[in-house]
Amino acid sequence: MSRPDARPVAETLLRYPACLIATHVNPEGDAIGSMLGLALALEGLGKAVICYDRHGVPENCRFLPTWERVVTELPPTPPPLVVYVDADRLERCELSVAHFPDAETFVRIDHHTSSAPDPGPALVDTHAAAAGELIFALLPLLGAPLTPAIATCLQTALMVDTGRFSYTNTTPTTHRIAAELVAAGADVPTIVDWIWGSVKYEASRLLGAALSTLRRGADGRVAWAVLRNEDFASVNATPEDTEGIIDAVRAVRGVEVAALFSEKRGTIRVSLRSRGHVDVAALARRFGGGGHVKAAGLTCDGTMEQAICAVIGAIEQALDAEG
Repeated sequence: MSRPDARPVAETLLRYPACLIATHVNPEGDAIGSMLGLALALEGLGKAVICYDRHGVPENCRFLPTWERVVTELPPTPPPLVVYVDADRLERCELSVAHFPDAETFVRIDHHTSSAPDPGPALVDTHAAAAGELIFALLPLLGAPLTPAIATCLQTALMVDTGRFSYTNTTPTTHRIAAELVAAGADVPTIVDWIWGSVKYEASRLLGAALSTLRRGADGRVAWAVLRNEDFASVNATPEDTEGIIDAVRAVRGVEVAALFSEKRGTIRVSLRSRGHVDVAALARRFGGGGHVKAAGLTCDGTMEQAICAVIGAIEQALDAEG
């Protein structure tokens, strides 16, 4: 697989003595792993790095090296270089160019399709299984050694976004990179234990609450579940505890598109999964969201009922168009 030229981005990263790295809100293993992996590589070259995510690090990623460093508020005077990873635009980080009036350069490192122009140099490959693949490609161009800590961060990124190498976005390149990461000291048992090997009691109860609302469309090709604020409160769960619930909805036999509607931080978050016939990233972009062909997300204003009606209606139209 041909990889886009990473040299302009590497040259930009090397030119600045300091940078801020951000990733998308409601982050997961690829977002946090890629951000921390790049930060560790740059720090190994003597550069100062600030890692930012408005929502912080999810609990199941709090084993990654230096995860505690991630701040949830922008510094008063950010560095002149701003890098955003695993996000198709700054707005996915709930940021904009206006947040950085003194910034000189913006860099995007991502594997999502975007309709927005990039404000600066970009390393984008929509065929990459994870943003972590692109960080890996940058390391030799930066002259940064692949340490065990960086390998663990990037292996987490790959494993999360490929479903432990089970999704169709997994390529021979992905496996080759994973092999190099293991050889470099990636701590795979710890990754598996933290991400998949243990589930909070509250998260298990939240899964039960979600599945109790499970519904299907008339032909059984679309299914969805709903979580309201009172569901989170009743089991003392947090928005992070929805991780994996969408996969349980998608597992229903005959379902081609699955959706999870959940009230999160004052908005309605919709997670979408597809078995491949419907491009849920394209569907999500209609609502201002984004993602991949088989996994995407969006947020909706208005009531839960309005969100369900609009999104499920759009899914059913897309399924009808596929025949």
